[in-house]
Amino acid sequence: MTMRSAYPTISAEEAVARLRHGDTVAFSGFSPAGGAKAVPRALAARARAEHAAGREFRVRVLTGASSGARIDEDLAASGAIAWRAPYMAGSSLRKAINAQEVEYLDMHLSHVPQTIAFGFFGAIDLAVVEASEVTPDGRVYLTTSVGASPTYLQHARQVVIEINHHHSPRV
Repeated sequence: MTMRSAYPTISAEEAVARLRHGDTVAFSGFSPAGGAKAVPRALAARARAEHAAGREFRVRVLTGASSGARIDEDLAASGAIAWRAPYMAGSSLRKAINAQEVEYLDMHLSHVPQTIAFGFFGAIDLAVVEASEVTPDGRVYLTTSVGASPTYLQHARQVVIEINHHHSPRV
């Protein structure tokens, strides 16, 4: 772990090493835009490694809406998803849901923040959001997706911010 500004910098692998089987992970994104990229890839790799070692490892997944292949396809193909809401898109995940291997709750994105604030989904163990900047006083400037991200940041036990330098600061 290295220090950059007032906040520690960790790798995606270090972030997912903190997760336990059954934890809830909330990702930013509205389609792949503004979605986490490195942590989902590391989470899929961790799930494959845990399963290869004979250990159960699946997490509950929340997103801003559809999330693209990094989350729905990669995590489903690696067997990392136990539960998914509020929306999904991807053939691997759809097959797992239809085979009743993954629990799924389809709901409108606009209902997610209130549902989380009232605790209906339980605790969010880790929020992973993409941002262009984090200021020294802790303000997070999201990239191309907002959606439920502020709620995820507010209610998560731990937060990982993926800085995307392809966006200008304070988009």
